[in-house]
Amino acid sequence: MIYSVIISPIASKNIEDVVEYYTKEVSKKVALDFLADFQTTYKALQNNPFYQVHDNNYRLLLFKKFKYIAFFIVDEVNKTILLNAVFHTSQNPDKYPKL
Repeated sequence: MIYSVIISPIASKNIEDVVEYYTKEVSKKVALDFLADFQTTYKALQNNPFYQVHDNNYRLLLFKKFKYIAFFIVDEVNKTILLNAVFHTSQNPDKYPKL
């Protein structure tokens, strides 16, 4: 069963910030590679959202190529996923979402 993924405003901002950073500081190609990796993560969530539990109802999924983590909540009844945040793995874990 394919789940619908809803990207929260916070996660959307996280992704925009990463793309902006890579575009300005590294290269447009790296920014596009990040977006491709995000797309892979997005599709993986649609197909099977039951990854590692982080805290209460939050789950997490590591990106394949870039060192980022997607934090999300699964609503099994409505077959939806709320993608709440995207963090670089070197960021302060105290900033990770908690319920």
